[in-house]
Amino acid sequence: MRATHTGAVPSSGQAARPVGDNYGDNYGADYGADYGAGQATLRPDGESGERGRFVAMSGALTLTIETEAGPLEVRLAEVDTPIPDETRAWLADQVAGRDVELVYSGLRRDRYDRALAQVLVSGDAAADWLQYRLVEAGLARVMSHADNQAQAPILLMTEARARRDRRGLWARPDHQVRDTHPDARAQDVGSAQIVEGRVLEAVRLNSGRIYLNFGSDYRTDFTVRIDAPDSQAFLDAGLTPEAMTGRRVRVRGWLSDENGPMIVIDHPARIELLEEDAAASQPR
Repeated sequence: MRATHTGAVPSSGQAARPVGDNYGDNYGADYGADYGAGQATLRPDGESGERGRFVAMSGALTLTIETEAGPLEVRLAEVDTPIPDETRAWLADQVAGRDVELVYSGLRRDRYDRALAQVLVSGDAAADWLQYRLVEAGLARVMSHADNQAQAPILLMTEARARRDRRGLWARPDHQVRDTHPDARAQDVGSAQIVEGRVLEAVRLNSGRIYLNFGSDYRTDFTVRIDAPDSQAFLDAGLTPEAMTGRRVRVRGWLSDENGPMIVIDHPARIELLEEDAAASQPR
């Protein structure tokens, strides 16, 4: 199956392309071929931020740089990793002794006062975009947020290629895309997951809250919830209950236990509509 990302605008330094059946394949393939072959410098859209020299790693996706204003802790935006040791080691190797530039395309600071940014590291010819490289290598997954989602389109397509080629974490059974079986998903409660399945029924309550039900019993089966304050963004993106009922989707987020396993999503980049395809890989 191919992913058709809806509701987000490409943010990659080039003009936006229309969303259509082949958007995901073509958009990702074009950038992947150019960037991988060194024919183009891929730079995320956004406002240039601080520059500094790498000092230390302070987490799997967090590093400290020395800027003109002093030390600054930076959390790489829009990604997470289920393999923190490998991710941290790779990042440390990439940034050791090198200069770093931040690009802001969303919320700039988190509650810990860390910078939330796309990170470019100086190279011999051009700067390398670390989030792209991590996702491309299968060392990170896309995990955008409502206040930091500008790079989701290209990163999702890059992730799709890494998953298809079984790179990094995608070669490991314990990190594969999950199915919607409630008993199996109950084992994943308390972790970030990517789940794929067919929406049996999508409903919008009078309150504005939207539920995507993947089984006949909403009290025990896997469910996706969209809260009322967030629902308009989905409707504006064409992700109406009518559009999602009967469709296969891929959704990502924190898996909790609320009348069965549930993921709450608050912006459209967290859900992809999937096309039926004979070559589709089966989630586990």
